[in-house]
Amino acid sequence: MFHDLSVGGKASFPETRWSLVLAASGDDVTRRREAMAELCRQYWYPLYAYVRRRGSSPEDAQDITQGFFEHLLERQVIERLGGADKGKLRSYLLTAIQNWMTKQYRKNSAQKRGGGTVFSMDSLTAEERYKLEPTHVDTPERLYERRWALMVLDQAIARLRADYESAGKGELAAVLIPMLSRGEAKVPMAQLAAQAEVTEGHARVLLYRIRKHFRSALCEVISQTVNGEAEVAEELRHLQAILMK
Repeated sequence: MFHDLSVGGKASFPETRWSLVLAASGDDVTRRREAMAELCRQYWYPLYAYVRRRGSSPEDAQDITQGFFEHLLERQVIERLGGADKGKLRSYLLTAIQNWMTKQYRKNSAQKRGGGTVFSMDSLTAEERYKLEPTHVDTPERLYERRWALMVLDQAIARLRADYESAGKGELAAVLIPMLSRGEAKVPMAQLAAQAEVTEGHARVLLYRIRKHFRSALCEVISQTVNGEAEVAEELRHLQAILMK
C-alpha cells in the first residue's frame, strides 16, 4: 500500500505498548485504569471488527469489546495473560479475546452495555466504520489483521503530520502525505512541485525526505507492539503482506 516500507537505518525505539499492559497490573489503581484506557483507545476497533465478523450484532459486539477490556483490567487476568515475554501485541490481543469470548459463551453472562467500562465507545461511529469493511475479507481473523495494519499506518501518519506541524511545515505535509501511497513512477512531480511551490528537483528531494521520515515513524509505531528492534522488520513484512491481499 505504501511505497518502500522496508526498514532502513537505526531507529530510536520507545517504550513498547507492553509497558501499558504491565502498568495495568500494577498496584496503583489510577495508573492501572489510565494504562487500560490508553490500550482501549488505541486498539478497540480491530477487536470490535473481529467480533462483528464473527456474527455478533452491533450491540453485542460493543458489549463484548467493552467487557473484554474491563476483564483485562483485573490484575489477575493481566498477570496471567500479559507480559513482555508474550510476543506481538497484535497476536496477544486476538488470542486473549478469543479465549475470553469462549469462556463468556460458556458462562452465558454478558455484561450490560455501558456498565463499569474503562473507555467510551461511540457505537454509531463503530458501526459506520464496520459497514465500510470489504466483504472479500471473509474471516474474522483476516479482518482483524487488516484493521490492525491500517491502524498502524494511521498512527504513523499522525505521528509524521505532528512532527511536520511542530516544525512549522504543516502545509507542506498536507501536500506530501497523500503522495506516500503512490509508487515512484506514479507521482505527478510537476503537480507536486506546483502545489509545494518549489522546483521539480526540490520536490523530489522533499518526497524522498518525507518517505524516509514516514519509514522511521512507521517503525517506531510498530516497535511499540513487539518485543524489541529485532521483530520490527518481521512485523513490517507481515503487515505489508496483509494489505496486499
